[in-house]
Amino acid sequence: MVVRRPLGGLPEACCPWAIGYVIVRATEEGIALKIVVLGDVHGNLPALEVALREARAEGYDVLCHTGDLVGYAPFPDETVALLKAERIPGVRGNLDENVAAAADGSGSCATEAQVRVFEEKAFAWTVQRTERLTLEYLRNLPFERRLEAGGRRALLVHANPIDMYTGLWEERDEDYFREMGDASEADVIIFGHTHRPYHRIVDGRHFVNAGSVGFPADGDPRTCYAVIQTNGNVEAQYRRFPYNVDHLLKTAAERRFPAEAALFFKREA
Repeated sequence: MVVRRPLGGLPEACCPWAIGYVIVRATEEGIALKIVVLGDVHGNLPALEVALREARAEGYDVLCHTGDLVGYAPFPDETVALLKAERIPGVRGNLDENVAAAADGSGSCATEAQVRVFEEKAFAWTVQRTERLTLEYLRNLPFERRLEAGGRRALLVHANPIDMYTGLWEERDEDYFREMGDASEADVIIFGHTHRPYHRIVDGRHFVNAGSVGFPADGDPRTCYAVIQTNGNVEAQYRRFPYNVDHLLKTAAERRFPAEAALFFKREA
């Protein structure tokens, strides 16, 4: 995790989420911590650049990502290079794992047939075009990261605390969320995968889906990131911003990215 501004009086320790990073480990109750979470970026560099710009302007204590850095837009290497340059830690998503392994399929959780067709074409393009150093970085991302914040245990994963492929959909029943909560051994579970942001509380546990920076699926095509604040309570908010879709589509055409991209990347809702 990355600290962007000092928090007066808070103890600092080596990052439990990424060796070599120094973060605030706020273990005392009542200490506020602001976490910005970048949900699935999926190779959408223009969206990521806007999200990072706005997050910097807003300010945060911790910045991280939920994985799936590549897969559905034509900037896999540039996206990973930017996240590496900014030293933003995160976790491994199903696309990261499957692109790095040159698997037969992406492991998509899309429910619409048209979306799945595009995603598999985009996945195949990404497997063919992604450079070796990028693949190595994706392969070495961890499954999970943990943080203590304001007296609460936080877990960052891609899809759920058990695997990278099963979507934790908001409409699932409470028993399923209890099962996931028990598996997490955490009070705040932060994840992505479904590209649909939400904050749900079950038996006092907070489940926060960060949405998607690069490929939202909630009807709003703007880039999105989550802001989680702990200060006794846990609050989650979402920020949305337009980005340069024309640049994405122009590059997609130049790089012979699947033409269906024009159907799914839109300038406004």
